[in-house]
Amino acid sequence: MVVNDRHDRDLARFREALERQFGQDLVTLAVFGSRAQGTSKPESDLDLLVVIRGLPHSRMKRRRLILPLAASVSAEFADTAIPVLLTPQEAAVVKPFYLGFLDGHRLLLDRDGFFEGVLERLRRRLEELGAKRLTDKDGYSYWDLKPDYRLGEDVVL
Repeated sequence: MVVNDRHDRDLARFREALERQFGQDLVTLAVFGSRAQGTSKPESDLDLLVVIRGLPHSRMKRRRLILPLAASVSAEFADTAIPVLLTPQEAAVVKPFYLGFLDGHRLLLDRDGFFEGVLERLRRRLEELGAKRLTDKDGYSYWDLKPDYRLGEDVVL
């Protein structure tokens, strides 16, 4: 993961702030995306998955809970961090962006292996589908989720 001492300190402070605010309801804190994959640029966001029990339904209410905690770390951290906020029920349903976690992620907290279990289910499902990781001519990777796909067929992760 492309981080430096400042990133590690900021992430540790953010985790501590989340734990103070949410206690045992904080289930998972993970870094994903280019920073976790080692492909970040100086202007890259810091993509975070934050799984918390009992979050309000409204995305705006969720953001209002988290943004002050990010700001308490530093203004730069708050400007860079892009938290995806989910309840455990929401996070348990595989989402397409989880495919990026398979390219690299860093779990800063994962109570009882909750999110690692979700990722393991995804890995097994990709294997069942015969999914293949491919790279285009420009070096970008992508998934062929079901090489034997037939028109009209649903592909469920």
